[in-house]
Amino acid sequence: MATSMLTGTLSSAGRANAAAITACYEGRHMSYKVNGKNLSLARLMLRGKNSDKRLKYIHVGPKGTSVITPNLIARVSLPDYEPEHSVPAIIPQIQIDELGRIPAGSDTSVDLPEGLPAVTQPAYLVPQLDKCFPAPELQTLSFTCNGDLLRKLLTVACEVSKDGDKTLRLRICRDINTLRIDTYRQPGDQEFCGILKGIEYEGNYIPGEPAGPTKPESKPVQRAMGLKVTSGRRFRGEGE
Repeated sequence: MATSMLTGTLSSAGRANAAAITACYEGRHMSYKVNGKNLSLARLMLRGKNSDKRLKYIHVGPKGTSVITPNLIARVSLPDYEPEHSVPAIIPQIQIDELGRIPAGSDTSVDLPEGLPAVTQPAYLVPQLDKCFPAPELQTLSFTCNGDLLRKLLTVACEVSKDGDKTLRLRICRDINTLRIDTYRQPGDQEFCGILKGIEYEGNYIPGEPAGPTKPESKPVQRAMGLKVTSGRRFRGEGE
């Protein structure tokens, strides 16, 4: 069974603090302009009557739109045309659904509802988002790859797996810049193993790197995987 990385209840003191913070928000405009890329996160929101209702929202603030569940947190930065805001807000799931169908990943502009103050309150649990994203200094390994190819491999892996949690393991083979994916399976079940060659990139345009000297920018390069060809009997073509 999956273990949650978010826990929290609201004490009476917390409720009083939330009420005080909410009062400070009154009269302040909290509407944000986003696009289809920001709303793509809606697919990650919790659904179903048995899921935690306190996390059924999209958080929006100066750093972007975010979705929180017990097992994942994801964020998309705001579009360039969005003026800087200083007041974060949460948009309940029902209000997001009322926006209608926005093409996922599109640049279509959407004005979000003003929402609610981004503070923990009786109906919603709002963590300190910046503390939920591991600091660059905590990184141990990284792997740069083609996201579309990785998605395709993971889709097939999940289709093969009979495990309810779709458990799998990612192994980074650093010396050969390769990722290996293996699914969990019970004895007798089919298993999946996928290999993905990494992309070579040493520039500065992927956020989250530890502080250090600026590197000269370079274009990402996808190298082909080195394949060992099986040997066999050779046949001559006609005329040889």
